[in-house]
Amino acid sequence: MLRSSVPWQWLVVLAIAGCGGMPQPTSQAANPGYDQVEHGRRMVLQHACGDCHGGANNPAADGWLQGARATDTFMVGPLKTYPRNLTPDSATGTGRYTERQIFNALRYGLRPSATPDVEITSTVPGQGNFPAQPKYLAPSMPWAAWRYMTDEELHAIAAYLKRGLKPVSHKVTDSEAPPDNWASEVTVEKIGQYPPPPYPTGQEVALANLPAGTEQKIMRGRYLAISHACGGCHSSVAEPSRPDWVGGITKPEQEFQIGPFKTRPRNLTPDNTTGMGRFSERQIFNALRFGLRPGETPDVEITSATPGVGNHPPNPKYLAPPMPWPSWRHMPDEDLWAIAAYLKHAVKPFRNRVADSEGPPDFWASGYTVDKIGPHPAVPFPTKNEVGGQ
Repeated sequence: MLRSSVPWQWLVVLAIAGCGGMPQPTSQAANPGYDQVEHGRRMVLQHACGDCHGGANNPAADGWLQGARATDTFMVGPLKTYPRNLTPDSATGTGRYTERQIFNALRYGLRPSATPDVEITSTVPGQGNFPAQPKYLAPSMPWAAWRYMTDEELHAIAAYLKRGLKPVSHKVTDSEAPPDNWASEVTVEKIGQYPPPPYPTGQEVALANLPAGTEQKIMRGRYLAISHACGGCHSSVAEPSRPDWVGGITKPEQEFQIGPFKTRPRNLTPDNTTGMGRFSERQIFNALRFGLRPGETPDVEITSATPGVGNHPPNPKYLAPPMPWPSWRHMPDEDLWAIAAYLKHAVKPFRNRVADSEGPPDFWASGYTVDKIGPHPAVPFPTKNEVGGQ
């Protein structure tokens, strides 16, 4: 499939370690029965790895994380890029790289084939083992958002890719790249600062006198909104200090071309006229869990993904691609509620009316079938494409 040719920072589809005012998620490694590989699998599902690297959101699907096929091409300006084979095949996949090299790719965007197996302690080229002339991953790999995930989460992803997948031989065409290997695109102005500014920024609301547990919930929502790249599509940069933070697109080049249709990321701020202010937290939750457009879905508890069952609309109107709700539905309920709380209560309203997205008469229903987006909940681990955990 030929993907959109919009600028790469808008193709991110998809937190804050050490960020002031942002509590880190509780370490799962301390929990009885914790399995690092299965944790990594959950992260891979929730961050839509399969949407680009194969298998969509289904670890049991043919081609799961095996890399681009002949028609799976991203156009980044005039250049073609191809998602790589992530299985641990030594010749064509990640088998020749260490878990640390994979971690460094996710945290710093460094191509593992061009970066030694060393601990990196800086983001400045030439310092702290950061390569003096870095070669970055080709867009639209969303490392610029994933770098905000915790060390534990990124190490878990690396563990799953190395130890939780069966190796599959599949050679992917090399991506094209500019002479500087994308370095000119990896600037603070274009991808935001790391770590992000502490809460609250000028685009967020300082909260006080909240009920017990509410502040932690909202901070968790902020963490997830940043690390899942909400700002990559719904504003200029995935950084909450920008004036248009999650305020929706403002320029035609921010549109997505999905087949014959143009889709436009909406204003997610709580503006009552042009944003999310007129929707309840439950309507936002239902959008994230079931992909239902909040403007056409009542404020009701939905208990089924089947149209006409359990308050699911008989003729659902779904969110337009590339909104990655088929991956986000694999997130725990508490995480989706946290995102809804953050968008409703902690972001300042931004007045920006975004034109409606175009779409087919069935409102994308034919694209959101089990065979295309996988089942929910996901097929139990391990599938035919996986091996047992640690």
